[in-house]
Amino acid sequence: MTTIQSLAELIENASDYGWLRHAACGELSLDALDQFFVEAGRSLSRETVQLCSACPVKAECLQHAYDHEIAGGYFGGVSPTKRRALPIDSILAEPT
Repeated sequence: MTTIQSLAELIENASDYGWLRHAACGELSLDALDQFFVEAGRSLSRETVQLCSACPVKAECLQHAYDHEIAGGYFGGVSPTKRRALPIDSILAEPT
């Protein structure tokens, strides 16, 4: 059995998630993706925030979280609390 080592390998044949091929986190190991899931009340590391802010597919990532009603984790650089409080249109309209 093949062991998947990175997000890029995981989505290689997933046509619905083609946008992930361009994600700044796409080359991270699956274990490294834990950095996007922090305990309530905790903040992301500076490095993680920078990775998200420079990502070319932030909007697609955020849309994915809304479409799949993902309760935890930072997607598109947006915290779970902010995603629950605001509709995606208002978040995408915010200046970056």
